[in-house]
Amino acid sequence: MDKKIKTPNDYSLLDPAVIENPYEAYEVYRSQSPVYKSPETGFYVVTKYSDLKRVLTDYDFFSRDIAAHWERDVKNRKKGYWKHGNSVSKVFQEKGWRQIPCFGAEPPNHTRFRKAANPSFTAGRVKKMEPYIINLINELIDTFIDDGEVEFVSQFCIPLPMNVIQDRLGFPKEDLPKLKGWSQDTSLSLSQMLTEEEEIACAERLVEFQHYMNDTFEEKRKSPKEDIISDLVSYMDEDGNHLKTEELLSIVSDLNIGGNETTTDSLASGMLMLMQQRDKLDDLLSGKAKLKNFIEEIIRLETPVQSLFRRVRKDVEVSGVNIPEGSIIDMRFGSANRDEDQFECPAKMDLKRKNPGKHLAYGTAHHHCIGAPLARQEMKFAFEILLKRLKNINLEEDKNDLLHRSHFALRGLNKLHLTFERA
Repeated sequence: MDKKIKTPNDYSLLDPAVIENPYEAYEVYRSQSPVYKSPETGFYVVTKYSDLKRVLTDYDFFSRDIAAHWERDVKNRKKGYWKHGNSVSKVFQEKGWRQIPCFGAEPPNHTRFRKAANPSFTAGRVKKMEPYIINLINELIDTFIDDGEVEFVSQFCIPLPMNVIQDRLGFPKEDLPKLKGWSQDTSLSLSQMLTEEEEIACAERLVEFQHYMNDTFEEKRKSPKEDIISDLVSYMDEDGNHLKTEELLSIVSDLNIGGNETTTDSLASGMLMLMQQRDKLDDLLSGKAKLKNFIEEIIRLETPVQSLFRRVRKDVEVSGVNIPEGSIIDMRFGSANRDEDQFECPAKMDLKRKNPGKHLAYGTAHHHCIGAPLARQEMKFAFEILLKRLKNINLEEDKNDLLHRSHFALRGLNKLHLTFERA
């Protein structure tokens, strides 16, 4: 009997099994319906590299401003993103501050926010952090090197970027655990996997974060230091205006989650790839392959941000599909970065790939991720030092299920148990 050929209708991007391994679904979407209207969410799922790049750069047709869409449609949306949006918005409006987009805003606001944050992420500032990052990596390895085993996600992948971004933001080191909790709450609020009660509870915790941030803003105004928050609270635009509290909250919250969650996920994904492809590990150890290419292949193959959104400004056609004004585009970076028309053998890790940085994992053009250079720097030093100080690294038997957290937009391993010897 012939095997039934699967179609996009056989997959749901809300299905935990598809979330765990979305790549078969992406391949079907790309080949049969590269722009597919999901019956569950109403989103137009875009999966081809060229189409996604157009959506990212054609500002005449595609907007990052999606807030009005959710506020208008959320009452009628039984399934889909922000399905409990009214209840959640009420928590912020009554107990904290209204949530607004910052790096996801439209010009001129986006331009203003980037101008305020850019000085903290210049090449010089990132370069200046190298000694701190190297020392931190060695300190983290020191905490487990004598054990011969490590739960790599919690003991290394989480604390490395978390310490780095909090140091740059200017939060106290002793507050790291609750700052990580708030970062995870921000991620959870976007997961599409919470009940209404869970979303409201998550919003309550994030209101606590808002008040914590606001208290920090006041402290930095009185006693500024060489950190991002001090830069932001003192920033003044060409018209002599400071950033408003809502704007500061949005920028710092975005930097808090963006500065640690995605790097955590990429570090864990990269180590798992090496454990499953020992020849690539040998190539790195022998010098046959460049670490820079390895970093780019991690980000391409296991893109930490699988999905982001755009709103259609006016009727448009993409890959032969007519998309009406006001529709939401679900940009599937995880699919575009494995597009056969852009990457030879796209599902394969190729450490000699000629275009390793061509992926769209960090966006492009005006909306390229502000923290991408810092993330790449952390990953480069992390693997460089790990592979020097540890040898015979292996997956620990009977402790790994290799499952990812269930999330509509983000992709990352829950845990990764390793054994090793001191090099």
